[in-house]
Amino acid sequence: MSQPTIHKEEKRQFEDAESFNTGSKWLPITHWIESIKNSRQSQIYKYLFGGRDILSLLRSQILLFNSRKKWGLLFALATISGMFCVPTALDQIQGNLLGSADNRMSFLINLVLPMSTLLIIIGMYVLNDLFDADLDRINGKTKRQIPSGKVSKRQALVFVVLMNVVGLSVPILANNLLGTILASTIALIGVLYSLPKISLKDKFIIKTCAIGIAMACSLLLGASMYLNDNVGTDISTMFDWISVQTGGQILYPMFSGLMLAMMIFVTSPLNDLGDIKGDKQAGRRTIPIVLGKENTVRLSMLITIGIAISSWMLYVTSLSSFESDAIRLNDKIGAFSLALPLIVSGTCLLVVFHLLNVSKRIEDQNYIRESVSKKSMPLHLLLQLSLVVGCLLL
Repeated sequence: MSQPTIHKEEKRQFEDAESFNTGSKWLPITHWIESIKNSRQSQIYKYLFGGRDILSLLRSQILLFNSRKKWGLLFALATISGMFCVPTALDQIQGNLLGSADNRMSFLINLVLPMSTLLIIIGMYVLNDLFDADLDRINGKTKRQIPSGKVSKRQALVFVVLMNVVGLSVPILANNLLGTILASTIALIGVLYSLPKISLKDKFIIKTCAIGIAMACSLLLGASMYLNDNVGTDISTMFDWISVQTGGQILYPMFSGLMLAMMIFVTSPLNDLGDIKGDKQAGRRTIPIVLGKENTVRLSMLITIGIAISSWMLYVTSLSSFESDAIRLNDKIGAFSLALPLIVSGTCLLVVFHLLNVSKRIEDQNYIRESVSKKSMPLHLLLQLSLVVGCLLL
């Protein structure tokens, strides 16, 4: 080996040694940075999941979903009802399915809107359970997942965030502006309903109004898949959209939403009858606490009668509009069928019979907690079905 070659080899070895020493000098710092990253990730994981494995998290999410799916389904069915509470719904469904690929894709995504309502409402009720965990123990509701300790509060918080994010993404992906506004309104009500210092559930009348508005928005969310293109870009066109110049498309969904909101004023105070003891200790002003048990039942009965009367008023109004040629649906003069007030009145009659039974056993707390709560959902479903049938027979 020649002398220049030996010098080159020695130089290369020196540079490699120097590089190794430099890396060794910074090696402790590199390990320190990595340890900080791992520590932060571990802290975030422990905060969100309570330091448990992913299987435990999934199990908690399933338990929470199943615990409140009944009420989520009720509101989701209201959204499905809204899809058929637009006078030209069937024609628009056919037109979208036979239309362009973009319209068809948007329409198919809109069909998932009931899932949006389902997830947001379940998240709303779980958030309420999260803040009411201690109160539920006082009211004897120890079977619920959070008060029983089966699910941690952190896992419940993860569930609430997840449900709202996924639920709000549906109308956004469908490019449904009106639907996004309505879904966001439901989510906002869900947060304000339970959030401390605001806590709509603790305020007299406002609590029931909040749930009623959420129910009305749920139905209108279903109707938004047809009405989205009619939303005005300024105030003047917005009023034109609401007026009869739109062919009455918004009239029936708004009426249906109002009827479902009124039914909330019938069933929600009845459910509060079983929570008077705990609500008083929490300083809440629910309708049964302010008005008393008997007056609460009487109020529910008056509102039920008001629902029936409202259906007859809509029928008479549409009949007069029919005669004066004021409302046209797709260039055809239309009036609501007589079946609408008859079916709605029949449903209200069943509600009145239920309220009479409640008034006879109003001091029986077990009956109030079990029977009243179980019968609330069928009554809501009957009213939703009545409104859908009334629209289809238009």
